[in-house]
Amino acid sequence: MNYIKYKTIFEVHEHKKNIERSIFIATLSHVKNQEEAKEFIREISKKYNDATHNCPAYRVIENNQIIEFSSDNGEPSGTAGRPILGVLKKYDLLNVAVVVTRYFGGVKLGVRGLIDAYSSTVDELISNLKVTTLVPVPVYTIKVRYDEYGKAMQDLHYKGYEIINTEFFETFAHIKIRGNKKPEEYNILDESITYIKEEE
Repeated sequence: MNYIKYKTIFEVHEHKKNIERSIFIATLSHVKNQEEAKEFIREISKKYNDATHNCPAYRVIENNQIIEFSSDNGEPSGTAGRPILGVLKKYDLLNVAVVVTRYFGGVKLGVRGLIDAYSSTVDELISNLKVTTLVPVPVYTIKVRYDEYGKAMQDLHYKGYEIINTEFFETFAHIKIRGNKKPEEYNILDESITYIKEEE
């Protein structure tokens, strides 16, 4: 399976703007999966539970599949959730969730006005943030006998593997390594993928 590299934003960020007396607040967070995204949406909706609307969207990668979600949360269909999601797609972001909170100020914005308001609030927030690219790197756990341990460690270092950790047992060791080439000459117990920041 070919795992994709992706762009994301770390930590939680907020941006507030006033449009025709309505206050729009975009809150964005890095999330690891759908469950974290849903929990973040619940938290923000609770924080601003007196708001007129809390409109969420997220894009996450799970099992190498991109999962997208958005909701208008009571705004006219297609005027909030999809425009917010559209901005996440414009910046090609994954593993981020955003909620745009609206406090209605008495002036109706109309369909076009709502789309612009929701998308611009998120766009202005993201355009001022650091975007990080994460690249997939395979992680392997290999089993090595004690009498081969020293030689194996030398060999792994020589071949450019990063040693993550080692667990020792009675007659053997489990060595967890990170690297782009499968260590076929060793007894591989487990394979997985981790994401690391791309070197700039």
